[in-house]
Amino acid sequence: MLEYSQNIPQKQPSKLVNCLTTTATYFPNSLFDNMGRIPFNAVTNYRSLPPTNEKQLRDTFQKYDSNGDGLLSKAELENAFKSLGSRMPNWRARRALNHADANGDKFISLEELDEVVKYAAKHGYVLGK
Repeated sequence: MLEYSQNIPQKQPSKLVNCLTTTATYFPNSLFDNMGRIPFNAVTNYRSLPPTNEKQLRDTFQKYDSNGDGLLSKAELENAFKSLGSRMPNWRARRALNHADANGDKFISLEELDEVVKYAAKHGYVLGK
């Protein structure tokens, strides 16, 4: 179980917590037990917050370039959309690829990534839009 530390005020357990990953994760009060602890299984199944701006969204897509070639395949786009909470990541990846693949090579290059980011932001994958 996770215990409170001096960085997590006991009176405000639902604050943004950055103690488990490099991405801040929101823990609602319902996850905490009566002693102010979060059971480990509750944390491991919890999703991080979606990106709040287009730069974070771009970084999310770049993170899914699994082979490091600077190109995003349909499978890599699908994994990225799945991580962003898409209920139909395969369909969303195909649509993004059709929308942004200017040269028709079936991959998204760094130059084409801006169009994917705009597409994803337009369809609600950024908070505050």
